[in-house]
Amino acid sequence: MKPRRLCVIINSVFHPKAGFRLMKQIKLFIPALCLSLVGSFLLTLYGPLELLFTNLEEFHFGFDMLFPLLLLLFAASMIAAMAGFAVCRLIYARLYDLALCAAMTAFLCTYIQGMFMAGNLPPLDGSPIRWYLYHRQYAQSMLLWLAVGIMVSLGVRFLHMERMRKLFTWLSLFFTSVLLVTLVTVGIQNNGFAPKPGIAVTKQQEFTMSTQENLVIFVIDAADSRTFSAMLEENPSYGEMLKDFTYYPNTVSAYPFTKHAIPQMLHGQWYENQEDFLTFSSAAMDASPLLQTLSDGNWRMGIYEEELTSFYRSEGLSRFENVSFVKQQFTSRSKVLENEIKLVWFKYSPWPLKRLTRVEMDRFNQLLKLPEDVSLFHTNNLDFYTDLNNIPVETVSEPCFRFIHIEGAHVPFRYDENVNLIDESEGSYPQNMACAMTIVHAYLDKLREAGVYDNTAITLLADHGYGYEREIPIVGRGNPVLAVKGRGEQHPAMARSEAPISYEDLQEAYQRLLKGKTSGEVFDAKEGQIRPRRILLYPYMKEHIMAEYMQTGHAFDIETMVPTGREYHAK
Repeated sequence: MKPRRLCVIINSVFHPKAGFRLMKQIKLFIPALCLSLVGSFLLTLYGPLELLFTNLEEFHFGFDMLFPLLLLLFAASMIAAMAGFAVCRLIYARLYDLALCAAMTAFLCTYIQGMFMAGNLPPLDGSPIRWYLYHRQYAQSMLLWLAVGIMVSLGVRFLHMERMRKLFTWLSLFFTSVLLVTLVTVGIQNNGFAPKPGIAVTKQQEFTMSTQENLVIFVIDAADSRTFSAMLEENPSYGEMLKDFTYYPNTVSAYPFTKHAIPQMLHGQWYENQEDFLTFSSAAMDASPLLQTLSDGNWRMGIYEEELTSFYRSEGLSRFENVSFVKQQFTSRSKVLENEIKLVWFKYSPWPLKRLTRVEMDRFNQLLKLPEDVSLFHTNNLDFYTDLNNIPVETVSEPCFRFIHIEGAHVPFRYDENVNLIDESEGSYPQNMACAMTIVHAYLDKLREAGVYDNTAITLLADHGYGYEREIPIVGRGNPVLAVKGRGEQHPAMARSEAPISYEDLQEAYQRLLKGKTSGEVFDAKEGQIRPRRILLYPYMKEHIMAEYMQTGHAFDIETMVPTGREYHAK
């Protein structure tokens, strides 16, 4: 380095005004620091944690597992944002000011969209999203960005940039405080900061059956009875598969979605938004007539339901031999963060950009593992089918109860009839139904080969139907598949009964199966009987208002599904 250049540098450092210039530069970066803080806080801490706190039953992990990962993401986001502002400043001072304005615009729009315009987001239940139905939301999103952009530009024009920097700083600090207070409040209200109990639903004893007596409740998710009846007409082999069963096509379920339907078929009580769902459901499960009878009879019990802890948390869980009380771990921290980013992006990004990412809630639960050499149970069709083909039946002398819930015909439509994964664009609801029946067939054959089929009473049913035609409203989900086989029951062909059955009847049916009754004797309702049957309906993820309907005709007929006018609102 030339001596003259070195002297210039030394003089600039030790010049009396050097400290003043340094403070000025630091002061200039305060707006960038504050904007980096509020933006990073919103997207990497507030966004993911608010979704966790308000949907605790959807996640099998808690704040204690997620927060350390989010803290790292927050730090990385802050560093990246500050580096970006610094580069802009080094390139051109005006570019730095432009970056500040763009960041403030992006934050305000993102905040408003996430807080006030997220009420009509497409459902994340795995079904294909029909983006063309959301033109209004697209327009509102674009108008929002345009309006905020104009507002910030006018502020620069009339207040000048120096004042706008101060405004950006104070706005950023204000919104950071609001977000922090809101997050803490939501977390406390939902008990979100408490560590989740280390409860894991495993595959242990999945295929352990008794040589004496078994009861199996096999749940095929979203299997619609109208569709299955059509499949029986087209393919008689399905009737041959269920030749020892009685099929009840005129059946009405209790709820349109899994969250409430699965617990109801286990305990038989109606949830009407009278209290917190988990509190209600846990008490109802403890009082379940079915589970009480099995416990009194010293049955070995296994509930293979991935979402078990979302509706049941009490000491009664210890009754199930596949429930382990251990702490779970993430299989991949980077994958967890990737899915969290996708979830936040889906909620907070402008509408035209939402479709750039695909969010599947079940991915989170698939990223969990146990510290021991024990596998978690997943409803995934392929996962269960693989176990079905590779794990032998183990027989014991004690009576066994098995409740098994598989993905079945549920969206997304990603299976062919041989349980091969296919591109969702090539899938369909009937194909998923055929896939589910392939799994049922394999399961029944496995019981036969193990010599335990004849001494096993089986209830094959769906948690709800599936109104897959676009013109059919939510009432189309009220007609699930239901077929029953008693212990030792044999038919030359599948029986069929048009008796008007309700899921209110299931608890009595289970008790009769345990007493050795045949499938034709488990229900009191008879063919030809006129019997209104109750169902509580609500749109997806909007169960805070449940509307009561009565099916006054055949379960196939949505025209006879009549609202009573009674509604049950969450308190």
